[in-house]
Amino acid sequence: MKSPTPTSSARAATARAWPRLGKGALTALSSLAVVLTLGLLAYSALGSAAGSVGIGAAFATVVAGGLVYALLGTAASPTGGPSSATALILAGLVAKVAHDPLLDVSSSQGVLALVAVASTSVLLMGLLQVGMGLAGLGKLARYVPQPVLAGFMNGVALLIVVSQVPTLLGLASGVKLDAQVLTTAQPLTLLVGLTTAGIALAVAVTRPRLPATLLAMGAGSALFAALHFGGWGAALGPTVGALPQGLVLPLALAPLADGSAQALLLRHLPAVVLTAAVLALIGALESLLSALATDQLARTRHDPQRELMSLGAGNLASGLCGGLPLVLLRMNAVALIDGRATGRGPLLACVAAFALMFMGGGPLLALLPKTVLAGIMLTIALSLVDRWTRQLLRQTAAGEGSAEQRLSLAVVAAVCITTMTLGFVAAVAAGMLLAVLIFIRSMNRSLIRSRSTGAARPSRRVYGQAQEAQLRLARPRVVMLELEGALFFGSAERLAREAEELPADCAFLVLDLARVSTIDETGAVLLQQLSLRLPHSGMALMLGAVTADNAHGRRLRAFGVFDDTLRAAAWPDADRALEAAERALLAAAGESEPDQALALTQTSLLHGLDEARVARVSEQLRRRELALGEPVFRAGDPGDSVYVLTLGSVSIVGATGPAGSRLVSFSAGAMFGEIALLAGGPRSAHALADGPAVVHELDARAMRALAQADPGLGEHLMRNIALHLADRLRNATSAAQGAQR
Repeated sequence: MKSPTPTSSARAATARAWPRLGKGALTALSSLAVVLTLGLLAYSALGSAAGSVGIGAAFATVVAGGLVYALLGTAASPTGGPSSATALILAGLVAKVAHDPLLDVSSSQGVLALVAVASTSVLLMGLLQVGMGLAGLGKLARYVPQPVLAGFMNGVALLIVVSQVPTLLGLASGVKLDAQVLTTAQPLTLLVGLTTAGIALAVAVTRPRLPATLLAMGAGSALFAALHFGGWGAALGPTVGALPQGLVLPLALAPLADGSAQALLLRHLPAVVLTAAVLALIGALESLLSALATDQLARTRHDPQRELMSLGAGNLASGLCGGLPLVLLRMNAVALIDGRATGRGPLLACVAAFALMFMGGGPLLALLPKTVLAGIMLTIALSLVDRWTRQLLRQTAAGEGSAEQRLSLAVVAAVCITTMTLGFVAAVAAGMLLAVLIFIRSMNRSLIRSRSTGAARPSRRVYGQAQEAQLRLARPRVVMLELEGALFFGSAERLAREAEELPADCAFLVLDLARVSTIDETGAVLLQQLSLRLPHSGMALMLGAVTADNAHGRRLRAFGVFDDTLRAAAWPDADRALEAAERALLAAAGESEPDQALALTQTSLLHGLDEARVARVSEQLRRRELALGEPVFRAGDPGDSVYVLTLGSVSIVGATGPAGSRLVSFSAGAMFGEIALLAGGPRSAHALADGPAVVHELDARAMRALAQADPGLGEHLMRNIALHLADRLRNATSAAQGAQR
């Protein structure tokens, strides 16, 4: 078999490239109607001049800005162009400048000055996006709350509809609608516009792979032409009119060399800067979300920081050439990815196709009816209506709504109304403020994860029978609050209210901070105030999961509140804090310390035995003295003995998990190790002395010998073991039930 020659390989590669390049050019043609319409939307305040200025600006966007973005972008298919949201934001600035009493927009010089001011805002938008990328803020644009974004997009959709009403009715752009003006409306103009919108929607639903807007533009224009030649031309509204054509050049800011244009810019500089900031945020958000969506389609991953800088560079080019704000056009990107036309080649073909249409297509584009483009804008407005909002409305209408859903819809409505009445800057500011307030409200409600008493959540220490009987009466005086989330200025009030509502007989408030993510200055000061205020009511504060060396302790110390008073109330976990409260309750009741020495007759294993049997068992016990941290046994050791504790404390510590995490602690008088003895398996955990301790070991061989010599004694020992296990099971069940509350 003959291997291909370099020439034949090059021809094959070229043959494969042509369809991909053709897909790029077709994509440009398919999106032409949208690009033209957005240009008209952005400069609609110029009236009859909107076509020549706006469409020229739209072409400058997709040619100059699109070329730079296509070369630098990291998304799966970085196709750039104007969007309805950003075009409408710019339209607000254009309208404001156009109504300047010192500006004559009827002159070409005045129009050029206005375009220079608008282009300055686009240029600043690009600089801000480049700065955001350099500062590593690419991900921050994604953190706009969903209700704010939804309300903003719904407001944009409604504003687009409102802005197209005069054109659809055949009225002058920007005219104030009233009863008298509506009498001059042209029904045939409305018919053509709505027919165009209907065709676009029908094609999009029934044939989603076809270029719906392009086909609708052609059909609407054909209907317009048929009516025009049928004698109804005067009732159909205007066409786009004469358009500029030629090369896209970076001369948009040249008019600012004139003093009057400079004065115009200075008069509107605050609006220019604010518009640029909103455009930078909205454009970044829209583009980065679109980049994420295209990543999923193409199974790629873009660099958010570099993508934002590339987008900013594209807007710099667009601004210099008098273009509109540039974003990642998702519909074009998806079309190229679906057509397997990824890479720079199809992107450059798309830009080249737009450039050719601008250089040679002016006479044809000038014949496009404005009402046809307005009908296409209606379909764009419909596509902008937020899907998440529609889903919430459907659930609410079906009776599935919740308080949270109603609150989200209220925010959506507030942002939407603000967008329509006060503008985009006010809408974004109001939306973010509402989102912060709602976040604070939700955090304030969710801080308390659970509330229980010491009776439902006893510590993991096993006490002697007399002490346990006393604690059953006293534990309800311990209240434990398990906190979750952030303890900060927005949630501290909830904790303060809970502390004020403690029962009058409460002796200890235990706060479990293990699930608290962070503590701010307000939360730290509140803990300090509670530690000082509660003792005046006969209560004491106990903090769980706070030590001098852990994150909470360091944060409290950084805020200057982790002094001796608060440090004395802090424990490594809530279980230790509960134990400290229990020990204090025992001391208040006159009970002895649980670690004090006891006689063998006071232990749970030998409980109820007469002196003779006690002596018999004592002969078989092996006495061991332990120092702090010394093991009684370790995980994996043979489980062939049971132990009774007559002095000190021994903790069973897990062999896995955090170091030092205890499973249970035994006080003097308790027995332990009996489960492995009964089951016959190895030890599953470590048993370590909490300090100086004395234990007595009874191994399995000795227990069998005692039972054989005295069956009644063997039965009594097994009954004591069973009662001990039953008490432990009862306490564990109470703790588990308390944890679920």
